[in-house]
Amino acid sequence: MLLIDDLLALPFRGLLGILRKIHETADRELNDEAYLQQKLMELQLLYEMDEIGEEEYSQQAVEWEARLNAVREADDDAGFESGAEGPSPAVIGGGEGVTEKPHAA
Repeated sequence: MLLIDDLLALPFRGLLGILRKIHETADRELNDEAYLQQKLMELQLLYEMDEIGEEEYSQQAVEWEARLNAVREADDDAGFESGAEGPSPAVIGGGEGVTEKPHAA
């Protein structure tokens, strides 16, 4: 009986997997700064190769830049809400703390 249950549930599991993949892709397109920068570079390349006109380039560039700015603002807001002020000097310097050497007299 367990095998029959698994066979009956298989289409639903496949649909659930597809929906998860759609969600991951949509989330990446909306929230991934690197992805948005890549799309802007692709758009610029298309324009430079005369694949698209100046009007289409300008219109799409404004849309992609607005998305990118929104993601950056959301990241900045999230950083301030968590109380993070940026990396500490030890993190910037490679994780080693600054120590003073005793001066020879």
